[in-house]
Amino acid sequence: MSTKVLISIENVYKRRLVSLQECKHDLKAELPILFQAFERAKDLYNTEIVLTPPIARCRGHEAMLLNSKMIQAIQEFFPDKWRFGKYKRFTLRIRGYQILFKKLDSKNRPMNIPTGLSMAINNQHSLSLFNDNTFKYEPLLFFGYRKDKLGRLSDPKIVYIDEGRMKWTIDAYDVSTQFVQSSSLKSVSPAIAKVKAVKHASETKTTG
Repeated sequence: MSTKVLISIENVYKRRLVSLQECKHDLKAELPILFQAFERAKDLYNTEIVLTPPIARCRGHEAMLLNSKMIQAIQEFFPDKWRFGKYKRFTLRIRGYQILFKKLDSKNRPMNIPTGLSMAINNQHSLSLFNDNTFKYEPLLFFGYRKDKLGRLSDPKIVYIDEGRMKWTIDAYDVSTQFVQSSSLKSVSPAIAKVKAVKHASETKTTG
C-alpha cells in the first residue's frame, strides 16, 4: 500500500458514531425486511448452485453466485434504496445508514482484501464509497453471514465495525424479539384505553 493512501486515510474525519440501541430504533421498520431479503437470497442461491456440479465450478463460483443473489434480493425488497459505488461496490442506503454485504470471519469481521478503502470502512473514516463526496458521514454497517460445517449459509447479522473491531451486532433473534415487544405494546394499547374510559365514566357518574 502506498504512503499516499495511508496519509489520505489518516487525515480524514470520522463518520457519525452510532450505538446499538440507536440503530435498532432508527431501522426498526427495515431490519425485519433485511433478514427476509437474506432468506430470499439463500433460497435463490440454493436453487441455482445445484445447477452446476462441483467439478465444473470455477474458483470463487459460490461466493460470486451468493453475492449476485444477495444483490438481487435487496433490489427486490428495497427497489429505490440501492446503488453501486466505487469499484462496483453494492450499497444499500436507508435512513442515513449505508449497508454493505459480506461474508464474516469467526470474529464477526468482514472478509475483505486489505486496501486503503477497506481500512477506511473498518475504521468508519469519511472517505466516500461513491464517485462523489455524497453521504460520506453516514455510519457504515455490514450485513454479514457465515457458512456452517456443511457449507450451508447461516448466522446472518448486522455488524458495526470501528477501529478495526466489531463493536456490536444485531441478529435475527434480536429483530424478532424487538418485533414481538413492539407488537405486544401495540396490542395492549386498546385495553389500556378501555380501562381509562371505564374509569372516567365511573368518576363522572359518581360526581354527577
